Amino acid sequence: MDWADLFLDRRFAEPERMARAHRNAFQIDQDRIVFSRPFRRLQKKTQVHPLPSNAHIRNRLVHTLEVASVGRSLGFMVGEGLRAELAGIGRTPDELGYLVQATCLAHDIGNPPFGHAGEEAIGAWMERFLASPQGQAQKLDADLAHFDGNAQGFRILTRADGYRQRGGMRLTIATLAAFLKYPWAAHDARAARGGRPGVKFGHFAAEAAAFEEVVQAAGLAGANPRHPAVWLLEAADDIVYSLADLEDAVELDMVPYETYRELVAPIPDSIRSLELEETVPQKIAYLRAKAVGALIDGCVRGFLAHRDSILAGAVPAGSDLFDLFIPADAPRAAALKEIKRFNRRRIYIHPRKVEFEIAAGDVIGKALEVFVPACLAFAEVGAEEKLRHRDRQVISLMQDYQPLPGFSASDCVRCALDFVAGMTDDYAAYLAARLRGLDPAL
Repeated sequence: MDWADLFLDRRFAEPERMARAHRNAFQIDQDRIVFSRPFRRLQKKTQVHPLPSNAHIRNRLVHTLEVASVGRSLGFMVGEGLRAELAGIGRTPDELGYLVQATCLAHDIGNPPFGHAGEEAIGAWMERFLASPQGQAQKLDADLAHFDGNAQGFRILTRADGYRQRGGMRLTIATLAAFLKYPWAAHDARAARGGRPGVKFGHFAAEAAAFEEVVQAAGLAGANPRHPAVWLLEAADDIVYSLADLEDAVELDMVPYETYRELVAPIPDSIRSLELEETVPQKIAYLRAKAVGALIDGCVRGFLAHRDSILAGAVPAGSDLFDLFIPADAPRAAALKEIKRFNRRRIYIHPRKVEFEIAAGDVIGKALEVFVPACLAFAEVGAEEKLRHRDRQVISLMQDYQPLPGFSASDCVRCALDFVAGMTDDYAAYLAARLRGLDPAL
């Protein structure tokens, strides 16, 4: 892969580059993402703990902003190490920082209500629907049986929001390429996890042409054709969620502070000033800052040590930047992986979290039960005025995501999924109750 192509700032769906004086193209991407409706809805979507009453607990928007902060630092620091290479194509370390920050701001924009539980609920419901007589009769796209927030995010950015059906948010090719954590489709073998197909993938069949355009224009290549900025985005995400999920668990009295300290303290070189902090929140903030800084340094050294393999797309799929740490930083990577293991064992299966996630399947299932058939009815008649009264009422609720004349049956179902996946946690719960004829206030 070539840095000149990887920094391509022509906008998707626009044939020519339109330079804007005094505004960097990747900062414009940031603006378009931040001012979008899907980005605003992240404030009411689950990060880990659904519907928290404690305002200190992170939602998906706060998580995104924290990832963008770490990602900007990673991009700039790696850019400093590549200053000579970037200067050769007229780019600066700042621009790599802006690019990584833009992708970080977008990285969770496709996540449905209730996080990963929502992803599973949508995929499981659609899998059953496609296997039913009604689903089989429609000859729908096979990948509708799978749902991934990354692929939904790519759809939002290139098609479903902004200039709908006309390029989406029209971000730069570079930002879209750097968004593709999993640059393959649902039925690619690399999308499987634990023997299950279609778990982690980057685009739906509906956006296959957009995906190919971005891949070709950015020159993504190799056995693992990831844009180099993806490694920095993913590392920023891993650093932030691993530490923050543990911190939020302390805030919710799910985990004692002493456990947080035991797990996080091995990451920094020194915590000698920790005891100067007086309260538990201050101590956690100190440890977090020290750990984030140490992990950023390790990521930068690891990236620069393996830059040739990364640019060649030769790092095996399934690896992350922490696997590429140099030997001196390996203990830091091991400590972070231990935090991830602890979170999986103690936090992600905590009863408070699991109870909400079990309910998510019911809430999302009820919405799909109503909106998918109405969208298929629209596909059959081709116009809203020809629908039965009930289906017309259902379609009217979808606002920006209503199917349009000429859409295929698969495209119409995608509109239903766009609407349901775009819901906030509280709106999904509210609407599910209303669709059952219940008053959520009672």
